[in-house]
Formats: sequence, C-alpha cells, structure tokens
Amino acid sequence: MPAPTPAGQVDMRRHVRRMRIAAVGRVDPSSVYCVLLGIVMAVVLFGRPLGIVVWPAEATGPSVPVLVGAALVLLAFLGVLRRLGPVVVTRADATWLLPAPVPRRTLLTPALLLTAFSATVVGGLVGLAVAGRVAERPATSTVLLAGLAGGAAVGLLLALLAVRAQNTARTGRAVDLSAGAVAAALVAAAVGERLVGGYAPPRDVLPSASVTLVAAVVVLLLAVVALARVWWRLGSWPTHRIAEASAAAGSYADAAYAIEPSFLSEQSSRRYWRTQTGIRTSQLLRGRRLPPLTAQDLLQVQRKPGRLPWLVGSALAPAVVADGPVWLLIGVVLVGALAAASITGEATHADASNPAALRLLGLTSRQVYGQRLVVPAAVAALWGALALGMVQATGVLSGPWWALGLAAGPAAAVAALHRAKASATSLGHIFIDTPLGAFPSGVLLWLVNGLDVMAVLALPVVIALVGARAPEQLDGSAVVVQAALSAAGCLVLLRRGSNARTIGL
Repeated sequence: MPAPTPAGQVDMRRHVRRMRIAAVGRVDPSSVYCVLLGIVMAVVLFGRPLGIVVWPAEATGPSVPVLVGAALVLLAFLGVLRRLGPVVVTRADATWLLPAPVPRRTLLTPALLLTAFSATVVGGLVGLAVAGRVAERPATSTVLLAGLAGGAAVGLLLALLAVRAQNTARTGRAVDLSAGAVAAALVAAAVGERLVGGYAPPRDVLPSASVTLVAAVVVLLLAVVALARVWWRLGSWPTHRIAEASAAAGSYADAAYAIEPSFLSEQSSRRYWRTQTGIRTSQLLRGRRLPPLTAQDLLQVQRKPGRLPWLVGSALAPAVVADGPVWLLIGVVLVGALAAASITGEATHADASNPAALRLLGLTSRQVYGQRLVVPAAVAALWGALALGMVQATGVLSGPWWALGLAAGPAAAVAALHRAKASATSLGHIFIDTPLGAFPSGVLLWLVNGLDVMAVLALPVVIALVGARAPEQLDGSAVVVQAALSAAGCLVLLRRGSNARTIGL
C-alpha cells in the first residue's frame, strides 16, 4: 500500500470551510438585513446627539476637563479590550480548530483586524471631539484631519498594547495597574483644577494643526507597521492564552444573548479566583472575634485590594460634576454609594443562590442580614463622607456634608443587599413588545434594582442636593433625618428575617 500523503493547507481550509457551512449554514440574507437596519436606526436615533457631543456649535478652547474626559474614554476602551481578549476566536473554533494543524495566523486575523478597526474608529471620534472643543471657528480641513489622525493613532497604539498584554501575563498585570493609576491621577487632576478655581491653558500651548497632522500621520504609520509585525507573529502565540480569552469572550456573549447581566459578575469572580494561588487561612476566621459572615466580607475585601483605589477615585467624581446639572450630581452620588456598598455583593449573591451553605452554620435570616450589613455600611459611609466632603471643598456646597454622606452609608448597604440577591431572570418574565422584537422586562427591573431603595432611603440627601447650594448652609437636621432613615431601613431589613433556622434569602 502506498504511504498516504498529508493534506495541504489549502485542502484543509477547504474541508474546514465545508464542515462549518454544513454545521451552521451560509450567511442568511435576513440576518444581514436586520444588522443593516439596526445600524441605520442607531444612526437615525443617536446620530444627532452624538454629532453635538463630537462637534459642538461653540468651541470652549483647551481645558482640563475636556482632556481628562477624552483620556478617561480611551482608558475605558482599553479596559474593554482587556476584558474581551482582544484576539479571540469562537468557542467552537477554540475547541476544534485551535489545536488542529490549521495556520493560526489565518484563524486569528479576523479578530486582530476587528480590534484594529474598532480602535481606529473610537480613537478617531475621541480625537475629533477634542478638536471640536479646542479649535477656533470656522475650523479648517487640516484641523479635522489632525483630530481624526491623532485620535486614530492613539487608539491603535492602545489596541497594540492590549494585544501585547494578552500575550504576556506580566505585561497584562502591569498594563492594568498602570491604567488604574493613570485614571486615578486624571480624576485627581480634574478635582485639583476645580479646587484652585479652574484653569484654562492658553491656545499657544497646543501645537498648530499642520504640525499635529504630520506627527499623527507618522505615529499612525508606525502603529500600522507594528500591527503588521504582530500579525506576522500570530503563529507563535501560545494556545492557552487564546483559549482563555475565547472562553471569557464566550461568557460575555452568553450574557448578552440570554440577557442576564448577573452572569458577568459571576464569570468575573470565577475568572479571578482561578488565577489566585497560595491562599492561606486568615486569622479573621481563626480568631472567632468577629461573626463568621462579617469576617468573610472583610477577608474578601482584603484579598481584592485593587477595588479600594477605584473606590477612592470614584469618590472624587462628584466634585468633578459639581457645577453641572443637579440631576447629574444626584445620580453620581447615588450610583457611586451603591457601587461602594456592593464591594461584598459577591458573597451575598452566593448566599441567595446557595442557601444550603448557610444552613450548615445554623444562622437565621436575621443573623445573616445583620452580619452582611456591617462591612458594606462602613465602606459606603466612608465613600459618602469623602465624596460629599470633596464637593464641599470645591465651594459648591456649604455645611456638614461629610456627615450627611456618613449617615447615608447604611442606606446604601441595604440597597446593595437588595440588588445582590436578585438576578435579571428572577425579577420578571413579562416581555415588552418593541418594533425590533420582544424585550424581557427583567433586565429593565434589574438595572433599577437597588436604585429605587437607595433613592427612598437617601431622600434627605436628594432633597439637600436639590435645595442647598452655597452660600446656603446645610441644616444639621438633614443629617439627623438621614441617620434615622438609614437606621429604619436596616431595622426593616432585619425584621424580615425570622427566628427560625431556615434561610430565606
């Protein structure tokens, strides 16, 4: 018998393409029509507001908030790329094609091109928005091209950084820490600018449009060369890096397809604890000086110290938007306090999904709620005191606002417990008919879950922010009323627990 000759790459690709078409079929024209219709509707609905944001009618000149906002948007885009991969394949391809003798460069090229394209678009829009606020009117075509090219170059560099971080674990950790530090420094700079009474850099500080355009084109060409170099080296990428990123991206796709946002927090938690090694028993659990669930919450905060700098940075956000609309300031304060109190929401969500573990401890629901309230109430109280204290330091508010934020901490903890217990599928199964199809009401209820409780229990804070602006002094009775309302919310939550040894979270 003659020895079988191995199949060539062209025949192998043709065989894989035929198998994929046989499994999932060819592209359906109706799917293409729905995608194009969705894009057109998005342009019609959000095109004009987005155009006003990107290119306003009046140019305010160079300012610190504009530059800080643009940098934060680019850092948020870098964070999204780090979460999604960004060089990934589908889970089916990761299972069957990734370990097969298929050219890896061919398999990963679509993801790399999509990452580069999205980075170019996002960076170009951010650069155009900065140019629209800095350039004098009427703006020339050189200014438009300089803004687009400069933003696209920065976005492409960030995409290359995310790709490099995915391939090397040490670089990924350094990128994450550096991005967090830069974001905190930018927010601190914006708050410092507010504290000194505002600072407007002169227009002479910025280079001319022609110089900016030439520099941006050079950087963009260098970024394209670096992208081509990355594409050439895709064949040597380790398999486990691609498989891990593909699994994470598949989980995010499942959450979007099932319209279950709580899957994201669970997946992020599992992904985090998979990477932790060498964990030892803490003295918090050995000492028995603290209740077990409170000790568990403290241990969770201790083992995730990276969240604390983000909480401190978010506490500076109300000072940045203090001069804006009142509703924006109220929203930032309420959402920020709820996010600070949700630092231990992972454990509460686990209690609700697996109450059998709590039954083994012999705790009643009242004891569980009482122990779970301690840590989030303390964290939210400190966050509220820092946030409203910084707003007070800017001179927009006058009076003991730090005490009002301190009194609102327990209210935020109660709202965070309500939010952590529920998921989108458990809140509602009624479908809302829309022109684009039916939409489950559970997602809408999940988005406002906890915020409604926060708005009711923090009503004195809302009323004070609406009516008390400097030079008016905050009345001390508002602090007393807020403390009483927070205590009432905690008591109502504790009274829901029964004395029986049955956990009904």
